[in-house]
Amino acid sequence: MTTRRVFGAVLVFVSAGLAVAATFLSAYAVQVPFRGRTLWFESTLWSVEQDDLGPVLALEPLELGTAVVGAAVVMSLSAVVAFRVPAARVGSLLGAGVLAGVAWSAVSGVQTTVRRLQESDLPVPVPFQVGQGPGITLLVVAAGVGVVSAVLHQELPRPQEAGARDGVVIHQIDDEPDDADTPPYGFPVVVEPKNG
Repeated sequence: MTTRRVFGAVLVFVSAGLAVAATFLSAYAVQVPFRGRTLWFESTLWSVEQDDLGPVLALEPLELGTAVVGAAVVMSLSAVVAFRVPAARVGSLLGAGVLAGVAWSAVSGVQTTVRRLQESDLPVPVPFQVGQGPGITLLVVAAGVGVVSAVLHQELPRPQEAGARDGVVIHQIDDEPDDADTPPYGFPVVVEPKNG
């Protein structure tokens, strides 16, 4: 087991922990100043944390927490099992792929919500302040770390140096003139027949 693979396994756990933590942070928030007070809507990847806007905007959480936790569990289990069964390292690639896909979906979901709010026509025009929360940022970081850790965890073969091959390598020296009688694979051996 190499240091690179162990480092990859540690990063798999770090990525999984960051991803799970991201599900509990704010995914996005909407702030609406209205009649001298500020109305808030805040959502995580699990549920709505604060909703002062009620049915006016009908905003919803992204509900991607289960997929994030599932990817984190697959990555963590593969990192543990891979110490006994090397083929289980594929699970870290699978989990990192799912995590990257969920992060992409989360960012797209927030951008869609922002676009929908900016294009909406409310009866009373009020300014919106929509922001991506730290949960989405942390999820994108976790996905990036997950992809890097999964690649390190695979312990891909390093490229061989030029000329380095398995087995025997034969070199023939062409620039020595007195070596003309020597065959390319060694020295000639004179075998005398046995007189019996």
